[in-house]
Amino acid sequence: MLHTYQPVPFPDSTRQQQFDALQAALQAEATAPATLLLGNLSLAGVGGETLDAVLIRPHSIVLLLLVAGGGPLHIPEFGYGAWRLGNQPLTGSGGADNLFQQFSRQKEALAAWLRPQLPPEAANLNFIAGLVLFEEPVMLGPEVEERMSSVPASSSFHLLPDPARCTRRLRQLSTPEIDLTPTDIAQLAEELLAAHTSTDDGPLTAQAAAYASSQPASAAMAAPSEEASQIRRAAGWFWRWLGAEDIAHDEPDQLPADTYATAPQQQKEELERIRASMQAELGEQLRALEAREKEREQSIAQLREQLAAAPPVTPEAQNLQARLATENQEKERLEAAMQASRTDLEDRNQALDSRIRQLEALMLQLQQPATGNASQTGTPRNWRQAKHYLRQWRRHRARAAMGGAGVLAAGLLWWAVRAATAGPPVPFQEQGKWGYLTAHGDTLVSARYTAAESFQEDGRAIVEQQGSFGFINEEGEEVVPPAYDALQPYAEGYARARVGKLYTFLNEDGQESSFYYYNAQPFSAGKAAVLDHRGWFYITNPNEQPENPVIFQEAYPFRNGLARVKRNGQYTFITEDFLQDPSSGTEPFEQYSNAADFVDGRARVTQQGRTFFIDTDADEVK
Repeated sequence: MLHTYQPVPFPDSTRQQQFDALQAALQAEATAPATLLLGNLSLAGVGGETLDAVLIRPHSIVLLLLVAGGGPLHIPEFGYGAWRLGNQPLTGSGGADNLFQQFSRQKEALAAWLRPQLPPEAANLNFIAGLVLFEEPVMLGPEVEERMSSVPASSSFHLLPDPARCTRRLRQLSTPEIDLTPTDIAQLAEELLAAHTSTDDGPLTAQAAAYASSQPASAAMAAPSEEASQIRRAAGWFWRWLGAEDIAHDEPDQLPADTYATAPQQQKEELERIRASMQAELGEQLRALEAREKEREQSIAQLREQLAAAPPVTPEAQNLQARLATENQEKERLEAAMQASRTDLEDRNQALDSRIRQLEALMLQLQQPATGNASQTGTPRNWRQAKHYLRQWRRHRARAAMGGAGVLAAGLLWWAVRAATAGPPVPFQEQGKWGYLTAHGDTLVSARYTAAESFQEDGRAIVEQQGSFGFINEEGEEVVPPAYDALQPYAEGYARARVGKLYTFLNEDGQESSFYYYNAQPFSAGKAAVLDHRGWFYITNPNEQPENPVIFQEAYPFRNGLARVKRNGQYTFITEDFLQDPSSGTEPFEQYSNAADFVDGRARVTQQGRTFFIDTDADEVK
């Protein structure tokens, strides 16, 4: 059931129309859970923020930012500076030109407003999600994903390029950290309505009145009494007074099995359904091709009989020979099509089987904590090159041996010159698909991928096959078959990979780590920042979990010995020594309300409302 509360209309008609369209889309959902939609919500007593829209469901709390317009979206700097939409400076509610800053500010205000009204044991308000809903479709610039992935706090912040997919995207934002009941949601809606009617704000708007008219008698009876509501709030205040509202009791060190086992299981079932449907479809196609081939063979046999009975040189014989040639060509084409279908079926089955095996391993890991394996080091790039050249030399040696010593010398000289001038393979496109050419223009990998990136210094390139990503090497071999939802290039021997909604790491042999996280940053300076149910912390080995790590609200990569972190709502900078002994403090760096990473020895910080630059010694740069 949908409860809607909008105390006053939006000041501009565009956002009101967006909100009305959102409400209509939510009402049209036949199997939607209990939902409370808040619009143009003023939090005058909590930071003075006015929120465009808030959606509360049993397993999600989403702060929606309504933005007028559409077109190309460019983000020069994700955390700072103005964004551009449709080649114009973007304007959010309240004149905000950076939507992530707006979300971060409003998320804290929303959490402070909700905290006294929701059961703390059922709603971890650190998991409020943000969704930007544009008025018209948006094309994300090529830099957007990279800018967002570089900011750990953006894991709960989402851009929706296509407004028509809003309801579907909202269903995907559920999290087990929010566990409200329909009664909790109905009671909050009732309290909002009662609070509004008890003030002097004037009559309800049509949206707020819609809630009163939509509330059935059974729902009103199911709602707790005012006395029960006061007891619940008192219990919440007492829990917070103890400082324990964010403590998760009896939680294991690993991701809880009952929390995330269902997502991989659903993905596995969906993949198996797709595989069965695909096999049925391709099987039907093969049967049709086989029937056509059988008819073709019968036709060819009849033509041969007629040709044998016809006089050797007559127009009839010539006609029969032409028809026979045509039938033979059609038969060859059908055989090629059948072989291509069988190959396609085999390739798709292999890809789906690989993904299903991954999901089964993930479910097994989630069901019982895994123990870390020893670190595995990859093969150095120069050794891989040596093996590659050795194989080439052996091929040329075998060819040259047949021609004598002179041809051998010439072959070796040709190979040495060619190898010395060769570069990495380069991607090329053909009929909408991508492959790779050698540096000399020869086809190394035929055009069969959805997308293909350039080779990195480690001799690998990321390829995409119908939404799944993997790695190939410079010999065109799939060292990691396309089976991941997202991949980043290797950094310090490890590649960050996403499986569903969870992140993990691959070593240089393509082996997947036994640990999974809500979010993760690539390795830098021997460490990677990762996020689990406790918060952000640093790891030095993807297959080993640190004991009692230092937990942060946000954590960024180490660069030049310093890392930007957020603790207790404030930013600062730490060295690696801080991770060993947090009691040593963060001197010479102070606490900042906002901060950016160091660039060219300077970092932009905000303290007590003043923004300025500091150097790596924490001294202000004039």
